Amino acid sequence: MAPDNVSSTTANPAIAAWTSVLAYAPRFLEHLRGVGHQPGYQVAVAVDGVLVGTCSGGFADVASGTRMEDGHQFRIASHSKMFTATAILQLADAGRLTLEDALADHLPELAGTDAAEVTVGELLSHSSGLTRDGTDSDFWVLGRPFPDRATLLGTAAHGRVIARHEHFKYTNIGYGLLGLVIEAASGQDYRSHIREHLIGPLGLQDTGPDLDAGSGRLATGYGALAVVGEPYTLERRTVIDPVDTGALSSATGFYSTARDVVRFLSALLPEAPGRVGTGAVLGEHAKRRMQRRVESSGAPGRHYGLGLILQDVHGQPTFGHSGGYPGHITRSWALPDMGVALSLLTNAIDGPANTWGEQLIALAELAAREVPASYSGLSRRDLARFTGRFAGLWGLQDIVELGGKLYSLDVGSDPDPSRTEPLDVVDRSRLLSRDPNGFAGYGEELAFEFDEAGEAAALRGPGGMRMVRQADFELPTRLANPAPGPSSGPAA
Repeated sequence: MAPDNVSSTTANPAIAAWTSVLAYAPRFLEHLRGVGHQPGYQVAVAVDGVLVGTCSGGFADVASGTRMEDGHQFRIASHSKMFTATAILQLADAGRLTLEDALADHLPELAGTDAAEVTVGELLSHSSGLTRDGTDSDFWVLGRPFPDRATLLGTAAHGRVIARHEHFKYTNIGYGLLGLVIEAASGQDYRSHIREHLIGPLGLQDTGPDLDAGSGRLATGYGALAVVGEPYTLERRTVIDPVDTGALSSATGFYSTARDVVRFLSALLPEAPGRVGTGAVLGEHAKRRMQRRVESSGAPGRHYGLGLILQDVHGQPTFGHSGGYPGHITRSWALPDMGVALSLLTNAIDGPANTWGEQLIALAELAAREVPASYSGLSRRDLARFTGRFAGLWGLQDIVELGGKLYSLDVGSDPDPSRTEPLDVVDRSRLLSRDPNGFAGYGEELAFEFDEAGEAAALRGPGGMRMVRQADFELPTRLANPAPGPSSGPAA
């Protein structure tokens, strides 16, 4: 983790919660990465526009052994739509277009076609009914180049799949057309316009709209592990070369880092006391317009605004976007009620960016909870002596401190805030489970053993089974039946 210097006097409790999550995140994510044979990942969190911390793990390139670092770049794919939508709203604020404009008003080549009467606003919200990628989208498997302008216009001209507003219909073709609208309304090519009006003003030093001279630190992208066949090892993943996305830059071409993505998302947060770096590129009215629900996606709990996915995650409203590019899977969220922006980037086509990010949000919710009364008078140092990773035949268990509270987490399981409670402190060697699951350890103690340095070396948890810290654990190749011992029953 590389936390920035953040004032301890700030009133936003999300800073303390996410600082503790980022302290645990490398241990948490490295286990998931190793078990899943994932190449690498990158995480960044900002609160109220200030970077709280980052972490990276795994490999930017497996063959060379290059470790992932915070400065490595990822193709963030459909995150591009957030940038494109923001640029459209900027042009609308400047009076260069309206969201009610028909496409043919800006792209006369489309007059009389399926796309002619589709409006700018309909493209932004995926309400146009246009095809997702066309009938031949082998550019996604590097079977042919991504569409150029002429190919894009030709696909759009005959690209209606359903009627306008009939149903949410995600369309990369539509967002490619928005890039052409930006060119027509601004008089600049799309990539230059984005650099001048978004990337530059926000100081996004590691971001660009497509492959260019600045994309020199791209993490190597890898194919899905499931398709390579046995044995399923990290080294057998297919390397996927980066490719320019042509006229679909405005839909899927961007590269960036997690740090830059949270900086961008922070600029879309509503203004609030104490927030910095927000409101730099859009006014409050335009931001609210982007973040208002327009379409229900058909996927449970997922909706769409203008260039933004809207979704509640563990009870928190969020806006942001996902990204799927050959070799990179990415996901980013803004939590406006908390002033938080989170980005999690992975460099494999089966990368679990969405799952891992939602798990970090769950951990932050645990960290934000009230401290139980049994912790009164205890310091962070007092709590730290209990923490560690413990192993036994049935798996791994972490005792972790989050937001000044101790939790018992099954390593590799999805932390569920609705079913996870802090441990109570009994004394200097015992904790008490408040797990609401009556099939588990509710009301039972965790008894710890400590080494000469005062660190937790073993615990006997709910259910009575002993576990030792993972570094000391060795599992034999075979477990034999134990030799019979003296009867523990009453004497005859």
